[in-house]
Amino acid sequence: MEDNVIFRDRQELQSADLNKIEIFTDTAMANIVMDAVTTERMFVGLAVTKHSATEAAIASGRLWDGRTGLRYAKTAAEIVSLFSYLPVTDQRYLNISVIGQEVDTEQEPRDFLVDMASDTTEPKSVYTVLSRVVSLQITPGLESTSPQKPEAPTGYTTIAYVLLGASGIIDIEQAVNKQLMRLFDVYQTQLTLAAWIEAAAPKLASIMSDLAALAALVKSLQTSGLVTQLAAEVALIRNKLELPATYSEYAADNFLTTADSDTANAEFHAYVYMGARFPWAGETEQQLALFNPYDTNVKNAAGMLLPAYDEVVRLKLTGYAGSLSLSQYQYQSITTRQCTRTRVRTEYSPTWQWCTNGVNWGNVAEPTVVEDVFEGVVPAGVSLGDSKYRETWQSGGYDWPGHEVYQSRDVWVHAWLENYTIIDSITETINGSVTAQTMLNAQNGWLTKIGLNFTTKGPDGAVTMYLMDTVNGLPNHERVIGRSTVAAADIKASPTETLFEFVQPVFVASGRRYAIVLVTGGAHSVALVEGTEYSQGTLFYSTDGEYYQGDFTKDLQMTLYYAQFHNPRTVVDLSPISLAEGIAVFDILHERIQPDATSLTLEYQPSGTGEWIAITEGTTDKLLGLPAMCRLRAVFNGTADIMPCLGLSGSKMRAKRAGTSFRHISTPRVLTTASDDISVTVRLENWDAAKHACALKLVSGGSLLTGVVTDQTLDATTIRRTVRFTPALPLSTYQIQIEGTTTTPLKTFHVAARTDVAL
Repeated sequence: MEDNVIFRDRQELQSADLNKIEIFTDTAMANIVMDAVTTERMFVGLAVTKHSATEAAIASGRLWDGRTGLRYAKTAAEIVSLFSYLPVTDQRYLNISVIGQEVDTEQEPRDFLVDMASDTTEPKSVYTVLSRVVSLQITPGLESTSPQKPEAPTGYTTIAYVLLGASGIIDIEQAVNKQLMRLFDVYQTQLTLAAWIEAAAPKLASIMSDLAALAALVKSLQTSGLVTQLAAEVALIRNKLELPATYSEYAADNFLTTADSDTANAEFHAYVYMGARFPWAGETEQQLALFNPYDTNVKNAAGMLLPAYDEVVRLKLTGYAGSLSLSQYQYQSITTRQCTRTRVRTEYSPTWQWCTNGVNWGNVAEPTVVEDVFEGVVPAGVSLGDSKYRETWQSGGYDWPGHEVYQSRDVWVHAWLENYTIIDSITETINGSVTAQTMLNAQNGWLTKIGLNFTTKGPDGAVTMYLMDTVNGLPNHERVIGRSTVAAADIKASPTETLFEFVQPVFVASGRRYAIVLVTGGAHSVALVEGTEYSQGTLFYSTDGEYYQGDFTKDLQMTLYYAQFHNPRTVVDLSPISLAEGIAVFDILHERIQPDATSLTLEYQPSGTGEWIAITEGTTDKLLGLPAMCRLRAVFNGTADIMPCLGLSGSKMRAKRAGTSFRHISTPRVLTTASDDISVTVRLENWDAAKHACALKLVSGGSLLTGVVTDQTLDATTIRRTVRFTPALPLSTYQIQIEGTTTTPLKTFHVAARTDVAL
């Protein structure tokens, strides 16, 4: 305290001295409040809750007046009737506010001295305590279909807003901005921020240097001139060859498809896939699955695997600003297209070498590439040339099948460019009134569910929610990435939130605009909020299934729940795979979404070893021992906010081993003029003369013709073999047969290209 009362032995004690003790203490406490705690009027406790349809409960608490430093207390809870404020037909807000007052309390009898000479006293009833108490004030707003919140009277502090309807309390909104925070809570927040700053400071300190280095790297990538020069060189080569388009006495096969392979021939025994290869002598296939279906490290959402997570709120729009009747708009039919997640195919083997002709896949018909790589994902009767399919592929201006190929000598990875694809999408037609809300997503994440507040619910009519991409700011029915339906009986009345939970969490990318589309035939109403500051979107309703009229002043009152992962690294065991006589090849096809800064790695452990090996380039030699069984596991790396996913449902995990011989037979070659001088040239890659053999023959009239062989070495593992055939009788029709053998399935070659010329 700044001041203290001094007492001495045998000194007269007056009432003023005792009163000063209280005054000095009260003044010191007031100075502490004004100097160190707050200069505003704030409160602790005083929570307003719904007691009944027309009654509100106000909890005990205290009012801190930072302007005077005084504290006022409400020692007991109170039930307040709001019946007299109920609107007749529409709605109105009430402002519940408080003010501090000084009240004399505890009246008791006391003796007062009236005659000092005779010590005569006289009893009087007086107040013995001066209490500072909290007094309530209810300020009603105007009744309206879109009611506004009233202000509190001068000097009063708002603790809550209560929204009333004709039947009672609809919603209660606490004035959280006026609640006084405890110093301990501030301390805990400070510790958290200090820990984050300590972890982030070293990274932030070097960010300017990193940005400068990145800018220098981008500036150095002068690719446009290189592309122009390359195009000019190709044009010169085509002009130099001078091969007329009508010249038909030659043919070539790059073995990118089976179009020129006589696969129906009973003697045909080869595998055509970016080259003519040895067929499989052993092969097994199974679906990827959890080794322990009850593993708590992951969550299996209908066949989609994510590391274990909790659900947290990232976006919550609050502040009631009216309601929207979902059934007031035109009843119509809309057709939506449900996308599927991106597919990834990984081919991994020490015997599996890439073919130089793989770069020519861009020249192959689009449906053929899609079916060969991703194995028949194109729906029956669908033309991949349709514009609605092509938009999924095109990226960066490339007009070719929308997948990227990452190749090393022994590992090939094929992946879609988009996180979601419509190649094998599912269409659905649904009837009802259509309402939509767009939003700009600021951060990558897995959206698990969306909460809406329904102010009224009809007796029937389910509500279906779609999460869609947008085009030109409008919902795109052709690209639905999430769907959830809530039956009418399960709709909760506000303030209880109704949750639309996706069967599988939906990945939403940062910087992209999405649409939440509601379709229902029921007489339901949803709550709205004022403004679009937080969603950066627009509220729409559909008039004919295509055109959406926008409302730029309000948004849906909604809560978005995202997955927050327990650990930045998660390892989960998958079911093992086995193959009699050993495994030499892994061929894996599954759905996957792998956001930036995350990784998903499949690993295997050969039987009899304790080493886990990543299925990636540089590790394929671990299969050279031909293990009969391998354990499998998936390793997820990311952050608490974002992780990759692994699709189990519909996946294919193959273990293979090549044979030691193959026979490829071409489709018949028909010449316009019979020839007795025919040359066949093949490019043999991954060639090892000590282990490999390859013979070229012509098949004509049931006879096999042989010729003179000439080899040219192109590099350490590639030769060009030419065989010249000079039949005694000119041939007008023939087939080319290529036979190959290897001494071990761990070392195979392939035929990258074949050309024949008839002179």
